Amino acid sequence: MSRKTPFVLVDVFTSRPFGGNQLAVFTDGAALSAAEMQELAREMNFSESTFVMPPESSGARRVRIFTPMHELPMAGHPTVGTTWVLATRGEIALDSPSVDATLQLGIGPVTVTVESTDKRPEFVWMAHREAEFGAKRRDRGRIAKALGITPADIRDDLPIQIVSTGFPFMFVPVRTLDALAKCSPNAPALASLFKSGEQRLAVYMFVPNESGEFSARSRMFAPFTGVAEDPATGSAAAPFGAYAATYGLINPAPTATFTIHQGVEMGRPSEIRVEVIRKNNGAFALRIGGRCAIVGEGSIFL
Repeated sequence: MSRKTPFVLVDVFTSRPFGGNQLAVFTDGAALSAAEMQELAREMNFSESTFVMPPESSGARRVRIFTPMHELPMAGHPTVGTTWVLATRGEIALDSPSVDATLQLGIGPVTVTVESTDKRPEFVWMAHREAEFGAKRRDRGRIAKALGITPADIRDDLPIQIVSTGFPFMFVPVRTLDALAKCSPNAPALASLFKSGEQRLAVYMFVPNESGEFSARSRMFAPFTGVAEDPATGSAAAPFGAYAATYGLINPAPTATFTIHQGVEMGRPSEIRVEVIRKNNGAFALRIGGRCAIVGEGSIFL
């Protein structure tokens, strides 16, 4: 006899249905094996699906995150979207206008904050670890060719660099929105940027708006995880905040907030809010957040 497995569909980093980044939240993950979770994530075929476990002794729920190809230790839009669903269902009690909760991800405990009105979620923040800065890439021409643009389309006053708050991205500063639109998620070309046996990294391209209030437009390619292009990438937004502060695009003195617009080229516009706070030790406290829209619910049969 087949089993019914309930799920909720939510669009993340958008206030309206059918924008942002799609997410399937399976609310009874305890009944599923890891192999079944992977099979369900492949069937949904969103960039990620999440599986929620009952509260642990600490009161925190474990959340497992799967792409269509494999499990991830953390990701931004799945964490924000799952938090929104739990708050909407009353599984995170909204006893005050701002409530903190903890989710156990693959990287460990992560703090989320739900801002609400009349016990309905209005905005969700996700705290990130301090950013870790990795290698700078000097092969600008090679990277440009892999993306389908010219070396002149990549800024030379900002580095191409790997940055992570739990999941590494290669950040590529692009000069213009036209050049950003020309970028292509060509999997073989992007694979050629990495040596045999080397981890193939997601590539995050951005164009900063440096006039008026700072903001950025971005795209993210991760064909090696089964995601050719992502309409909203919270796990990249936080390390981008640290990158922006480190290289003078923003001035967190002591706090800066800005918006990343992503998914425009895909027809799924997203808005991710980023908060960067300079700590006394010179490092940055990072949070990313946004709104969500629940668009459906149902059951899938196993």
